[in-house]
Amino acid sequence: LSKRRIASIQIERAVHLLTEFNDPVCALTLAAAAEEILGKMTLRKGEIPQVENLAEFLGQFYELAGKSRPSKKDLIHAHNRIRNELKHNDGGKNAWVIADFQFEAEEMLVRAIKNYFNTFKCMPKNKSVRDWFDFICS
Repeated sequence: LSKRRIASIQIERAVHLLTEFNDPVCALTLAAAAEEILGKMTLRKGEIPQVENLAEFLGQFYELAGKSRPSKKDLIHAHNRIRNELKHNDGGKNAWVIADFQFEAEEMLVRAIKNYFNTFKCMPKNKSVRDWFDFICS
């Protein structure tokens, strides 16, 4: 399978998990995998991955508030915190992860789909994905 197809499958399944099974944790994990694959492809095409756009946007808020702007790495880390909490357990503890998982999954799916568009200059072909994106972004 191509990386494009793998990311498409992950996006399709993530939408299905959100809409049919109300499973934002698994949807977020799959969407994050697709977002990461597509983000690298977006960068290779000379476009800016969505996480970097979001980091820039957040950095501008720091400046508007008269606060020192965190590094790009720290701003990206802030946007990926919950995603990384679901993927990793660096401390090895049975720690709690508290988040709005529905929001996080939806936001990660939007990031993945926007990366898909920026890479391939078209939306994913799957109708459920397109319908979901249109609904969320309307």
